[in-house]
Amino acid sequence: MNLYGRLILILLRQIWCKKMGAPLTRRFIFFRAWLHDCDFNLHLTSSRYFALMDLCRIDLMMGLGMTKNILKYKWKFVVNAQEITYIKEVAPFARFRVSSQILGWDDKYFYVEHRVTTKGTLNAIAHIRVAALQGRDVISMKDVMKTCGFDIEPPPEVEAIKIWKQLLDHKKWSNMKNRK
Repeated sequence: MNLYGRLILILLRQIWCKKMGAPLTRRFIFFRAWLHDCDFNLHLTSSRYFALMDLCRIDLMMGLGMTKNILKYKWKFVVNAQEITYIKEVAPFARFRVSSQILGWDDKYFYVEHRVTTKGTLNAIAHIRVAALQGRDVISMKDVMKTCGFDIEPPPEVEAIKIWKQLLDHKKWSNMKNRK
């Protein structure tokens, strides 16, 4: 099934799935690795992981009840950075689960973790840094949460995210230094 078909299923899923009670709740979606999802090594191709995680973030936002506000305020959620660690391959025709969870947020970004598992075995783990935009302006995640009815403070920063942010800052600094 191509990504548009999967997107339609995710949109339909919103009809029968319960809304999430809290923004830090983990959300799950099951997929199957069809042949067009696989590469010549006969496993789920690396680019498909990110494409499916895009769909999972759409589901996550809709599950949080953000749809009305996204349309009303014309918000866009754009990926700023992403990293993934592949642990075990996903074979053709395997049924696998992607779990998605917002780990936290700061003034500019929010951080989502995706875990890909088959039969309880971790296949891959990814972290995605996302900015919420209204037009060209970045909206703080705290404002997004408040507008959507969640008046909460961000949780303590997860160590993996803290280290990843340091790496991203170093890359930015190193790139600016090398331009001179």
